Amino acid sequence: MIRVRLPEADPVVTAGVESWLTSHPDISIATDSPADVFVAVEGLVDGFFFESLGETARRIGAVVVLALDNMPDEALDAAVRAGVVTVLPRKTMDRDRLVNAVITASLELTGDEELWEALDEMRATGHHVPVADLDAWDVQLLNLVADGWDSHEIAKKVSLSPRTVINRVQAVVQKCGARNRFEVVAQAVRAGLV
Repeated sequence: MIRVRLPEADPVVTAGVESWLTSHPDISIATDSPADVFVAVEGLVDGFFFESLGETARRIGAVVVLALDNMPDEALDAAVRAGVVTVLPRKTMDRDRLVNAVITASLELTGDEELWEALDEMRATGHHVPVADLDAWDVQLLNLVADGWDSHEIAKKVSLSPRTVINRVQAVVQKCGARNRFEVVAQAVRAGLV
C-alpha cells in the first residue's frame, strides 16, 4: 500500500486529488506521518515554497510529486533539494497521470546525505556535475520525462513494459550520478540535452 500525504491547502483541490488517488486500490491517504509520497498541487512557486516543501517531505519521510502551472528553470535545484521526483503540468493532470506519477514516485530510489554533501562541495568549489555520456535512447527518454510523461505513458509510446522504462530511467539516473529522475532531467536541461 502506498501512503500518500496531501497538504492542507485549497479544500476543493485537495478533495479532488484525494478522490483520484483513493480510486486506486494500492493508494491510501495518510493523515499523519509517515508517508511514502507527498503530493502538492500549486500555481506559482518561489524559493520559500521549496524550502517549506523540503522540510515537510523530510519530516514525513516522503518523496514529492508536484503539479505546477509553471516550473522556472532556476527552481530546478530547489525542487530537487526539496525531494521532488516528479513534476506534472497542472493543466494536463488527470486521474491516470496523477496515480501513475504516485506509483512511479513510490518506486524511485533516493540518494543519501553523502551524495548531497559531495554535490554541495563540488558546487562550492566551482565544479559542475557533468551529465554522463548518454546515448540517443537515453536523451529521448529524458525528453519524455522532462515533458511530464510518467513511466506508464512512456512505456505505451515506446512499446515496452512500464517496469522496463522505470529500470532504464533508473539506469540513466545512476549513470549520471543523480539522486532521482527529476535531478537527472535538471542536469540534462543545464547541459542543453533537453
